[in-house]
Parts: sequence; C-alpha cells; structure tokens
Amino acid sequence: DHLTMAEGNMSMSDLLPLVAAALNDEAAVDAAKELATAREERDTSHKVEVLRAINDGDDKVYEDGETIVYGSALFEDGQYHSRNEDDWKIQLNKSRNICRLEDLRDCQICVGGGIAIASLDELSNESHGWVNGDETDHPDLDGDACSIKIEFCPQSTILTFFIRGWPEAEWKAVMEEEDAYAEHDIIPFLVENVAVQYPEAIVEFKSIKFSAKKIHGALKRLLPPKRKEQVRADREKRKIAREGRQEVVEFVESNMRERGIFDLFHWMAIVVLILGIQKRSEFFDRVIEALIAKCERSGMFTMEEANKIMSTMEEKQCSEDLGSDDEKSPK
Repeated sequence: DHLTMAEGNMSMSDLLPLVAAALNDEAAVDAAKELATAREERDTSHKVEVLRAINDGDDKVYEDGETIVYGSALFEDGQYHSRNEDDWKIQLNKSRNICRLEDLRDCQICVGGGIAIASLDELSNESHGWVNGDETDHPDLDGDACSIKIEFCPQSTILTFFIRGWPEAEWKAVMEEEDAYAEHDIIPFLVENVAVQYPEAIVEFKSIKFSAKKIHGALKRLLPPKRKEQVRADREKRKIAREGRQEVVEFVESNMRERGIFDLFHWMAIVVLILGIQKRSEFFDRVIEALIAKCERSGMFTMEEANKIMSTMEEKQCSEDLGSDDEKSPK
C-alpha cells in the first residue's frame, strides 16, 4: 500500500521534533565537552604538581618523553598554615603512579601545567633538607613511613614527603647520628645510600608550603572572591588566637620571674596551654597565679593536679557569680 499525501506529511511532521531533539542533544553534548575541556585547561593552569619527566637517561629534553605526575592539587585549595599564617600550605592528592626513591632526583615542583619552580636534582647551597622521622603534622604517618622535609631557598618553599620501605630502626639511627648526612646533600644521601640499600623504597609526596609573601599576587588573582574572604577571615582568627596565647605566655613569664622560679617557665607555659587557656581574662589570670603558687611551693606537678586546681577555681567562680546574683535580686 502507498501512503497518501496527508499520511506522508503527517509522518514527516512527527519526525521533526525527534530530529530537532537529536540536534539539540548533539549541541548539548558538544557544549558539555567544550566546557569540560575549558575546565580541565583552567585547572591545569592552576595546579601545583610534583612530576617526573622521562628523558631517556641523559640531559636532553625530549618533547615526546613521558611525564609522570606523582602528586597534585589546585593552588586555590590550599590553606594558611595552622601554626603560621604567613605560610600557604597545599595538601597534594596522591596519584596512582608510584615514585621509587631511586628516581627522586628526576622530580620537580611545577606550576601552570609544567613550569618547574624547584628541582630535586640538585639543591642550591642555601637549600637544605632533613629527616624528620615521625615528627610531622600529617595525620596519615604510620610506623612504616619516615617524613622528609626539603626547603628550597631563597623561595622559602617547603616540600614534605614520606619514604616507605626504609626500616624505622635505620632512619632513627640516621636521626641520632650527628654527621649522617649534610643537610644540603640530603638528596644524594637518600638516592645513593638509602635507595641502593633498600631498592623497594618508595616516595609519597604530601604537601608543598609557600611563603605567602612570595605568592601574594597569585593569592589575589587565583582565589575566587568568596574563598578569598574565607581564608582571610580564618587567617585573622588564627592571628588573634596566636596573639592571645602570646599574652598568656608573657603573663606566666613575668609572674614566674617575680617569684624567682623562672627555670620552670617553659614547663609551666605548656601546662597552661594544655589546660586550654588561650587568652587572658580576670578568671584565667587567677588560675595561672594559683598554678604558679603551687609550683613555687611544690615544684613540678602532674596534669591531674593542674586540672584539679582549674576545677576548684571554676567552682569558686560559679559560687561567686551566684552570690552576686542573689545580692542583685530584690528582697
């Protein structure tokens, strides 16, 4: 049977929405691809990376050589350092690529898609590094890892990485030995000594810390407005907290000097901060004076005794507050 003209026109009309939808879908897919590409290019230009460029074993640069990324993060995902608001710290995301310790010299810190700002090949005379062992602010350090810090000067850029596969007894012995390595020659020591002795040892790059003064322009240009406001507010909070703690420590110091027991100042300052006294107030000043009086009478005491003094002072303060309220209330 043949379709009538009306039926043919009707069939064509029915197809038009489908054709239009298909074309729209294709345009949407193309737009999504373009957006993803633009976002990827933008992210690449904002990335801080630790990478290794394969150069076939000599010093020539090969455009077709493979580039391996071991750790990366967006610059704007960093934070002002919790203990020093003058530092911008970027936690690196671990990649699936494994860096062998013997390849450490080939690694570089790069920005903007691959522009090297520091190299682990050779450190300048001003740059240096040290074995930190288990002393680190990274929570994922365990007994199987040793923390290493490298400071690149004059940029004041600090790279932290872990070495896994270097026995704990060995790196502890290195830390205890005064002349185990020269700080500006730590890379040759790790590659030519440790990696040779432990060829299965691997490196995990953890963080990069920049001096905020050195990257002030980047912070202004790369951080989105809301993010900029947030990090500025966080920085100011930490600054105020640090200034408050400094005032507490100075109050402890002056009181202990007056009583002639300054030799116990550092211990007492730690006790006070462990108790959570982060700023001065009339109540906290009385607590500190009570702790120092105890120290003058008995010397060093336990944190249990310190907490008991704090609790007694809090109970006394509550009683005084209640008594004050009773006096104010109408008879």
